[in-house]
Amino acid sequence: MRGPVDYAPLLAELGLTAADAVHVLAAAAGSHARLAELRRALAGAVPPGCAAFALGSLGRHESSALSDLDLAVVYRRGALDPADAHGAREAVAAALRARGLDVADKTFHSAVALDDLLGDIGGRDDTNDHLTYRALLLTEGAWLANAADAAAIVEQVFGAYTAGAITRGRYLTSLSNDLHRYYRTICVDYRFKVENAGKHWAVRYFKLRHSRKLWHLANLAVFCRAALLPDEARDGWLAEQLPRPPLLRVADALRPLGGLHLCAGLVTAYDAFLAALAEPDTRRALDVLAYDVREASPVFRRLRAGAERFDEAATAVVGHLWQRSPDHLVRYGLL
Repeated sequence: MRGPVDYAPLLAELGLTAADAVHVLAAAAGSHARLAELRRALAGAVPPGCAAFALGSLGRHESSALSDLDLAVVYRRGALDPADAHGAREAVAAALRARGLDVADKTFHSAVALDDLLGDIGGRDDTNDHLTYRALLLTEGAWLANAADAAAIVEQVFGAYTAGAITRGRYLTSLSNDLHRYYRTICVDYRFKVENAGKHWAVRYFKLRHSRKLWHLANLAVFCRAALLPDEARDGWLAEQLPRPPLLRVADALRPLGGLHLCAGLVTAYDAFLAALAEPDTRRALDVLAYDVREASPVFRRLRAGAERFDEAATAVVGHLWQRSPDHLVRYGLL
């Protein structure tokens, strides 16, 4: 995204006001300010041939003061020594933590070489981590350091799918299928983290029912819309759309399909979710909530009701896509 995310035109089209999307607007403004601050702080922190990205809620312009930061550092093998890339990642992480940010050392714990991400897509050596990098760099990778290198890296990831002579698909289904695959992966990853790794379940559960689902819906919508564009315009439009915040992607896909009004329910339901995640007391209540007593929790019941409203809005969008775009693309995403 260039410049701050502006939801005002969309809200006006939907007949909504700023009061209907207080937390969507606050998250977008706060994320933009945070990114600008971090980019200034990290200027010159990463050597050429390497770039640092913010993924997750900050990359989607949906973060709050309680959000952690998924830091990804990607480098070009041959342009930079691996040890220097790993050192740059550690230096950036330390600088971010010194500013009070919670930088998680999970999937993105070390620098990764670009050719490792692209060399075996769909093959035996294509790990869940590599899939995660590709999916998130394309859809929520906001650069933190070395903007030009970051743009070139994202362009090369996108090009790995468009360049397929046999497998790309007329509608670039090689990429849409990989994004769908990532969505299924994080749904199953929830099981591992909760059942095997002992992680808190409730926040993850509601993220699956809101932010993860919206991310998947946005991908489905843009590929359905792209299928109706001239062949020569499709790839460029997708490359521009995929990095946009999910709510705007859904709106941009539905507008020419006569379904923009369906976004109103998505916006208001999602605003309630962002409000909950920005509340420290709500976070604490969810972090200590035992699964077997969830029905006794007013916080759980409130968020579940919100998730059901979000489901209703998302289902209406899918039904419209089914009627107004190539239905086989909807089947790919849902079945």
